[in-house]
Amino acid sequence: MRLHLGGHLNWYDPHKRAWLTIQLTEPVRLIDLLEQLQVPAGEVALTVINGRLVELAEARVANGDRVELYPPIGGGVRTFEISGTSKV
Repeated sequence: MRLHLGGHLNWYDPHKRAWLTIQLTEPVRLIDLLEQLQVPAGEVALTVINGRLVELAEARVANGDRVELYPPIGGGVRTFEISGTSKV
């Protein structure tokens, strides 16, 4: 299977690779595979297997699958306070 660690997730790979090729002897739960690879499941916001968005907790993978994982994306409006007044 091919595994893509999108965004900052590649930092969990010792070689900082965005794409990994993994040989599986049988289908496995993706969440178990991530645990073996030491990629925290809590860091994964989107899971795509063979072009389809799936729930990480329910995902199973096998050889031949293309798996893409993406972390949450930051951004948006942030409110902060300057001299007692709120600013956006």
